[in-house]
Amino acid sequence: MIEGHGDDSYRYDHPIVMNFSSNIYSHADLSGLHTYLHERMGVISSYPEPSAASLETRLAKSHQIPQETVLVTNGATEAIYLIAQSYACKNVQVLQPTFREYADACTINGCKVSSLYQLPTEREHFRMDERVEILWLCNPNNPTGNVLNKNLLAHIIRQNPRYLYVIDQSYADYTLHPTLEPKELANYYNVLLIHSLSKRYCIPGLRLGYIYSSPIIIDRLQHIRQPWTVNALAIEAGKYLVKHDPKMIPDLRAYLEEASRLHAELSAIEGLMLMDSGTNFMLVNMEEGNTFELKKWLIEQHGILIRDASNFRGLDNHCFRVTARTKEEDDQLIAALKQYMAWIASGQH
Repeated sequence: MIEGHGDDSYRYDHPIVMNFSSNIYSHADLSGLHTYLHERMGVISSYPEPSAASLETRLAKSHQIPQETVLVTNGATEAIYLIAQSYACKNVQVLQPTFREYADACTINGCKVSSLYQLPTEREHFRMDERVEILWLCNPNNPTGNVLNKNLLAHIIRQNPRYLYVIDQSYADYTLHPTLEPKELANYYNVLLIHSLSKRYCIPGLRLGYIYSSPIIIDRLQHIRQPWTVNALAIEAGKYLVKHDPKMIPDLRAYLEEASRLHAELSAIEGLMLMDSGTNFMLVNMEEGNTFELKKWLIEQHGILIRDASNFRGLDNHCFRVTARTKEEDDQLIAALKQYMAWIASGQH
């Protein structure tokens, strides 16, 4: 696991009052799940299912797809490393800047990794490098919040059928833009979709993800995965959540409107530049100063935690990521950043 990921408050002695570093919605009502898990605590006295088959059955039913096309994993991260292991020593390309685990997992497994920085924005003819065998991309993308048009993605896949496509849709529940659905890919043999129940249901501590792909690819992954990677409580939580499908974000449209307001307010601060985002999180670039010092200052002065984005490939120590919270909390972040940027501009630091 790389250093410098989000939600790393455990590294600091100073209390964190507001956490803007995690992309996951921060005010989800988990009381129903808490009650259910309290009643199911007895499962920890027995081994869990070796492959979380009961949860895979429930997921397949909810998506109306065959069970043999679903594989539950210990978060999206296990899915990433499992896929990289299954396709070791391949020539892979990663659409950057993005979550570093794709390149790290592939490198560990002997792959030759190259970077791609842009896909076409329209349905033009797009031919990939013939040396590349696998394309990895995140949609919606972390850390930028950019969302690729799903019809464009399908067009690229059809145009270039000899490649394998690994598409991480962990943040699909944090955008109003449509993303690829498993049912839509029934005739595609060369696509792996990664999904995150941890993010959909705001339970990152339980580590739940899953892969959707063709039965042949899922069988290939099943043969190399370790048993019991998903613990008994996580399986119970997953079955409860998929069955009841609670709405963790009460009003996604209103929440994203607040994210857009935060984006506009931060863009108006002298010295800050923001990339467009179709999600609840956004990437910020500072003209002066560096994000290590900014992060430390925000923690010490305001108890605010942000995501230092300097360890994303293609980014540097002028980049950080924040996620919208409530209007009141966002206003405190805006005020703190105005104060810091004014201090930097004054040259008194």
